[in-house]
Amino acid sequence: MSTDVPSEAASRLTRGAFSSGLTVPDFAACLELGMRPVGLVQGFCVMQWSWYGTGSPYLRNQYGSGSGWNTMVSSYNCPHGYVSNEHRSWGENFEQTWVTQAWQDGFNSAYRRMTEEAQEAGAHGIVGVVDTISELIDRGIREFHMLGTAVVMDGTDPGSNLWTTYLAGQRLAKLIEAGFMPLSIAASMASIRVWEVCTTEILLRGGYDQWGMVAPGEEIRQLSDAHMQARRQARDHIRGALHGGVLHGAQVQAAEYELGEGHREVICTICGNAVQRVKDVAPLPAPLPTVRLT
Repeated sequence: MSTDVPSEAASRLTRGAFSSGLTVPDFAACLELGMRPVGLVQGFCVMQWSWYGTGSPYLRNQYGSGSGWNTMVSSYNCPHGYVSNEHRSWGENFEQTWVTQAWQDGFNSAYRRMTEEAQEAGAHGIVGVVDTISELIDRGIREFHMLGTAVVMDGTDPGSNLWTTYLAGQRLAKLIEAGFMPLSIAASMASIRVWEVCTTEILLRGGYDQWGMVAPGEEIRQLSDAHMQARRQARDHIRGALHGGVLHGAQVQAAEYELGEGHREVICTICGNAVQRVKDVAPLPAPLPTVRLT
């Protein structure tokens, strides 16, 4: 028995009874597909990152420093010339690579612990995965929680590659009917730090400058770029988690945080199902009408 699985979970998984996180329709659909639920499995990881610099010894040792610490993606210059020492004469958008990597480590740790519980139950896969990422308190402490239902396919020995999917029930049945099988859930995150140039600062205050170079109604280009850059980086990161498959049912979430005067953070997360085609399939039959108007 794996030493990484808590003793309480191992005891629960070896009992004759089983638990399930599926709804009744999803449970019935899994049985129709030949997938028998054997247990509710879950994994946790709590991580802390509240410091956004390079002086933390732990972060420096864990995720590196120097040129690999942050990756600049764009820079912005003031159009006014020299105004004063306090004037924001330059700005930058850069990816906080250590934040991105820390998030990925937390997600992967919770995922691995969930799959270890499923392996203890002798499962072939995990369906109906729900992942919850929440901030416990306002100190940069994030909790990663994975929950799913482990299933076995009777008559088949468990393989070394346990598959996982957010799907269950009819959605999973339609995926298999279309000739695809799930490989794993996939997720990524990108964090873009914004150091505001003077024009960005002026527009975010809803004002305009005395030189007539910034007027209300203009696009806040630096912030627009940051949102696009966060989405682009998250998309690029998730490609490495597809294991040779394609992404199905992708969900994109973005958020923006003001960290202090003149700088903010834009983050983007993408999650979905990595799937692989296993057979060709004929076109699905056209739906039959259930109500006729004539």
